[in-house]
Amino acid sequence: MLTLNSLLLAGSVLPMLAEPDPSQLGLEPGDRIAVVGNTHAERMQLDGQFEALLHAAYPDHRLSVRNFGWSGDEVALQPRPLNFIGMDEWLDRHDTDVIIACFGMNESFGGDEGLAQFQSDLQGWIDAQRQKKYNGTTPPRIVLVSPIAHEDLGRPLPDGREHNFVLQRYVDTMQKVAADKNVVFVDLFTPTRESFARGEGPLTINGIHLNERGYRVTTCAMVDRLGIPLEAGENVDEEGTAIQQHEDLRQAVLTKNRLFFQRWRPVNTEYVYGRRHEPFGSQNFPDEMKQLDRLIEQADQAIWALPPGRPVCVSVEEGY
Repeated sequence: MLTLNSLLLAGSVLPMLAEPDPSQLGLEPGDRIAVVGNTHAERMQLDGQFEALLHAAYPDHRLSVRNFGWSGDEVALQPRPLNFIGMDEWLDRHDTDVIIACFGMNESFGGDEGLAQFQSDLQGWIDAQRQKKYNGTTPPRIVLVSPIAHEDLGRPLPDGREHNFVLQRYVDTMQKVAADKNVVFVDLFTPTRESFARGEGPLTINGIHLNERGYRVTTCAMVDRLGIPLEAGENVDEEGTAIQQHEDLRQAVLTKNRLFFQRWRPVNTEYVYGRRHEPFGSQNFPDEMKQLDRLIEQADQAIWALPPGRPVCVSVEEGY
């Protein structure tokens, strides 16, 4: 039985942009990519479809992707455990070239009254990132990713119609800021709202957090907007071989993501960073963290060594 991710490779191909325009993201060999932001960002590491497509589309680039998403994060509100290393330091450790930032969903619950502050916070965040040179030479290239639409799944979950009215305003604000600051903007609100209207759901588990099918829809939307060349990949004789190759790649991405999550967000932060760091953490964890670093490096190498299969995007109705 085919996995949902493998269905990315089957059926009719969605229309792709003929030529990437200057506003789209151009990835360079060796680029180091960081995903930051809210629950949507954090759950991307559990799905793996978008990152697998990046590696498949650029099989010779040896891209390094790290997910720093944290459920509940907002542009200006990112609470962390005691003494937890700050985001700037993590981005610096990764030598980050590209930041994919997912914000706006949590902020939208502030309603119309919160719009002006959200706009100001987002502008300030972009300005602050442009003062950094995490890779040692250039400021990071930034991609802003909007929240999805709110799917109405019926009672007892909240009705998404009123929330969507507010969400649209936050998405419009993000788009305006992106245009003013000349950064790439990816609208996930419109394609998910259109999918809901066509009855292609459920695409979420609770109205605002995507399931695997939903991440397939948003992955294809991101790929299209960013101008990622899905025609890349090895020639294979059998469709099933291409599907399995790409699923193997996604599984390798998930393995790497699990290792990195253990590295940057260890379960017992009180011992690693907090009040019990001395003496227990300082004695026990440095060697463990070095070993995790080695395993993560090996996981990157395993991803780069795999054949990418043949990645394409399909419509939801064609994929099932």
